Amino acid sequence: MKNSHNVKVNHQSISHYLHYTNKILGLNNKSSEYLTKSLIGSSLRGVDSHGLRLYPHYVSAIIGGRINKKPKMKFKMKTTSACILDANNGLGHHASYLAADKVSKIASKTGIGIVGIINSSHNAAAGAYNIEIAKNNCIGLSFTHSDAMVSPHGGYKKFNGTNPYSFCAPLKNDKYFLVDFATSNIPWNKVLRARGNNWKLSGELVVDKKGRMTKNPFTADSLYPLGGISYGHKGFGLSSSIEILCGPLTGMLHGFRLLPMNGPDFKTYRKLGHILIAIKIDVFQSKTQYYRKINNYINDLKKQKSNIKKKQIYFPGELEIIEEKKRINNGIPFDKEMINAYKLIDKKLKIDRFKTILKSVSK
Repeated sequence: MKNSHNVKVNHQSISHYLHYTNKILGLNNKSSEYLTKSLIGSSLRGVDSHGLRLYPHYVSAIIGGRINKKPKMKFKMKTTSACILDANNGLGHHASYLAADKVSKIASKTGIGIVGIINSSHNAAAGAYNIEIAKNNCIGLSFTHSDAMVSPHGGYKKFNGTNPYSFCAPLKNDKYFLVDFATSNIPWNKVLRARGNNWKLSGELVVDKKGRMTKNPFTADSLYPLGGISYGHKGFGLSSSIEILCGPLTGMLHGFRLLPMNGPDFKTYRKLGHILIAIKIDVFQSKTQYYRKINNYINDLKKQKSNIKKKQIYFPGELEIIEEKKRINNGIPFDKEMINAYKLIDKKLKIDRFKTILKSVSK
């Protein structure tokens, strides 16, 4: 390895590693499959904060007993277009992929479908499940809440979760128009990453315990809503809307009352809520007309001039498509923090699988 603190790991090798460790942890086959699919897919698209970086956290949650390793998830139709999925305290990735398939089938019959997921856990990148919906000729929206990590606009104590907004529309040639972002300026994982790599933060991103903006990740106590001091009411409003969808609407607690993702309690089920919505692309017009109209939109967008020299305008999700091709060929980057975290997994489980992967990385 040229630099043991920054290597690129083949996605198939790390997939085998996850399946192997998941089996040792006692996960059932479906939970292992969907967890692996979500994390590797996100890392391939360059969404590192919600990809393989999170796996060590899930290992701790599974070992601690927070996650039901062999859940019996059940759907219950509430109306012709609305359904509830009880995740039985299993992995949120497992529940969300099941819900993406179910909501797509509902939309194919009724034009629009909605699935509320209850008794779930953290489900990583919401966009992963919208992509599955888009593969079924539907526009997908997915939302999830989390424990208190973000100050309300004008306040400084933690209240809402990072509560991501995600939207995905199918394009031709197996491409997707994908929007997926936290309603805080950054996700908390970026603060943790900055701590792990001794980086400074920038901009109006976080506040300390006294409510002062800070660039020091070690004194950061709460994230600030998307929009910062001047326009944070927009991010706070969007976050609060998602909180109501995933909490009160589904019957789950709102984020302020949820157990913290990062512990110290890793034994108690967190009981999160998620919402997935699918809209059939030909519910208002033909599929041919849909693709012609959205293609016109993309073409007009690509003709716009960039204010950055020699740069172009990208549609949402395009950079992720480009990054995925690179990482499939060149590998997924692992920095010092991730390498150490995976070595710790090997130590906990008394294996040497990740050590073997590191040895195989080309110099």
